[in-house]
Amino acid sequence: MIAEYTYKAFGLVISSEIECPELILHEGNADVKIKLGKVSDNLENPLFTGVRFQAKEREFLLTVDGIARYYIIDGNRITIDIYPNASLAEVRLFLLGSAFGALLHQRGVLPFHGSAIKIDSSAIILSGLSGAGKSTLAGAFRSKGYKILSDDISAISISDNGSPFVQPGYPQVKLWSDSITQLGDNPKKYAKVRAELEKHKVPISSDFYENPLPLTKIFILASSNLGDLKIEQIKGVEKFSLLKTHTYRFNFVSGKEMNESHFKTFEILAKKIDVFKVFRPTGKFCFDELINLILNG
Repeated sequence: MIAEYTYKAFGLVISSEIECPELILHEGNADVKIKLGKVSDNLENPLFTGVRFQAKEREFLLTVDGIARYYIIDGNRITIDIYPNASLAEVRLFLLGSAFGALLHQRGVLPFHGSAIKIDSSAIILSGLSGAGKSTLAGAFRSKGYKILSDDISAISISDNGSPFVQPGYPQVKLWSDSITQLGDNPKKYAKVRAELEKHKVPISSDFYENPLPLTKIFILASSNLGDLKIEQIKGVEKFSLLKTHTYRFNFVSGKEMNESHFKTFEILAKKIDVFKVFRPTGKFCFDELINLILNG
């Protein structure tokens, strides 16, 4: 008999046939079921085909060679077909990343590419292109006593009264070895995300905030040759464009219903929250100055 585990992440109760020690154990009726089983090589008549994925209105197929195929349907079920000799840690890596990103898209929840931090009684998101330093900066906030709701994927929903809020993810951040060292810790203490990468899984259980919070601001991090820190509030069309650009795996979005749902969320976010671009000198990470700039932004 296959064991079942029950967890909570991204505001969802998850029943899983694969153990996920990264997630928080929970009880209750499942919103999402994760099953082990056979998955077809292809979707029938996909609307989109990309690198490693196929998508249609309510179905999504992710293929990671040597690791697993993930079939996501109706925003409530993920079937995983694990390759022989695959690392279960890597199976979970793509499950909790791209597969859950696709599932959130199907549910009409906006997976934003960034780390969410609790500031007083609300949340901000630190975003930016890969390598911009969002997880590292989240770690710096954590070192100053701030709690983290999510790393890499911040699940944004809209409340019944039309206000955006962030659902907590799970108590872990992924950091490169040099980032851990910069934050005054030893990377050798932590398991690697993948054997060939110098990136590590850092548990943050005591510094994790596990309740949803209203979203007030998004900060887009970028490096610059200007030599000084600079913050700039974004408005108008560029604001809408940046929200789309920094949505996690926006290329996974398929079908009219999903597009309409997300663009409605973009419109609400553009009206109700502030978006800033934060420029830092290339190759320099001045944590205290960055944090002060953001807190006063």
